[in-house]
Amino acid sequence: MYGIIAFFRRHYFAVLFVVLEFLSLTFVFKDNYYHQAGFFNSANSVAGSFYKTYNDITSYFNLKSENTQLHEENMRLHNNLAAIPDTTKHPKVAHDNLYGQQFNFISAEVIDNSTNQVNNYITLNVGKNQGLTEGMGVISPSGIVGVVIGVSDHYAVVMSMLHKNYQLSAMLKKGGAFGTITWKGDDSRYALLSQIPMSEQVNPGDTIISSGYSTVYPKGVTVGVVEKVEPIPTQYFYTIKIRLSTNFKKLGFVYVVSDIMKKEKEELENNVHNANNGK
Repeated sequence: MYGIIAFFRRHYFAVLFVVLEFLSLTFVFKDNYYHQAGFFNSANSVAGSFYKTYNDITSYFNLKSENTQLHEENMRLHNNLAAIPDTTKHPKVAHDNLYGQQFNFISAEVIDNSTNQVNNYITLNVGKNQGLTEGMGVISPSGIVGVVIGVSDHYAVVMSMLHKNYQLSAMLKKGGAFGTITWKGDDSRYALLSQIPMSEQVNPGDTIISSGYSTVYPKGVTVGVVEKVEPIPTQYFYTIKIRLSTNFKKLGFVYVVSDIMKKEKEELENNVHNANNGK
């Protein structure tokens, strides 16, 4: 008891100030709705700022999960779109899903990737257990990525477009002339399109897409845009520098392309080839 009395004696003025301040605020807010509203608005502003900061932080850490969900949803949309029958190619079997859907898309995440070598490779977190086989194409939401060259139960290795041995059949979206895409090993942003005849009209900004002449990629997947056109008079062809649409330094999620009609096409071609060569 003595201690409490001694405390009040030592801090008399401070305690008196707190009491008077409390009484003053009570009189101000008791019947003054204007000041009450101002006080609560200020409190709400502070709380709102706090919750916004908290939400921004939690949203940042949830980005990976949200990106995964968005990628899986895009995969489902790709597959649904591929399931729509192409009546221009098969008008008599427009409702036959075997002809309407040629490609399936398998979602994958890039877990290793190189861009600064002459021969670059990409590792995916899916493999045989998810239906992958060698020779399947790999695309990103923005364009062509590469082709699967090795598969284990849970992983796959992809030959990147940024590889000296990689070749892609591609075409001008405007005009339809087709040639071959190769990479010269110097810059991950660019590649070369060759075998386009000088009789074609080619201009910077023209879009380059996959030709669909193989079982690796569907026709019409974006490859890039024309950056520079140089004629080769002695060969009657252009050398065309392409700015690739895929940013290989920022690859996160990709789609592995499965051609469900690949076996039929290859068997037919092999049979015809063997028959014409007397085998």
